[in-house]
Amino acid sequence: MINSTSSEFRERAWSALDGRLGQAALVMLIFAVIASVVSSISFGAGSILLLPMEFAFTVAFLIMIRGEKDPEVADLFNVYRDRFERTFLVELLMKIYTFLWSLLFVIPGIVKSYSYAMAPYLLQDHPEMTASQAIDESMRIMDGNKMNLFMLDLSFIGWWLLVLLTGGLLSFIVAPYQLTARAEFYRELIGEQAA
Repeated sequence: MINSTSSEFRERAWSALDGRLGQAALVMLIFAVIASVVSSISFGAGSILLLPMEFAFTVAFLIMIRGEKDPEVADLFNVYRDRFERTFLVELLMKIYTFLWSLLFVIPGIVKSYSYAMAPYLLQDHPEMTASQAIDESMRIMDGNKMNLFMLDLSFIGWWLLVLLTGGLLSFIVAPYQLTARAEFYRELIGEQAA
């Protein structure tokens, strides 16, 4: 269960990024450039092919806060060689399920996206899981915790307004910061002691 406040998650995330923010921003920049190029060439198929890279970018900050290693550009590509199928499937299923729930109305889609939010982390921690098992487990552990994660994301709204004011430049800092806070959220959710 979640006991920390959004500000505590943000504080831990900022501390974890100390001395690593430049490297995290570089990984974000490469990810953004690749996503922009691929999307401009072929939006639908290109976006689908980027799903494993999206997974790698998300879990890179969990790996970092555990002290295993800092985010690296190579991680964005290694996922295609090492574990393409499951990472592709978990991201694809999360997007399909969220889209289908969104057809009912916007709110159910948003709620379900928070239910599925921990699936990439779970798949990272449990490589034996299938994509569906990771999503099911995410729904189980997020039961009663979706609002906590929503409030954490909402606490970044001021940062995202600054991103808009800087023409998107600050996104290279804000996105890693928010993903690190989400990784800290996951660690507390599974009962893992923060470093």
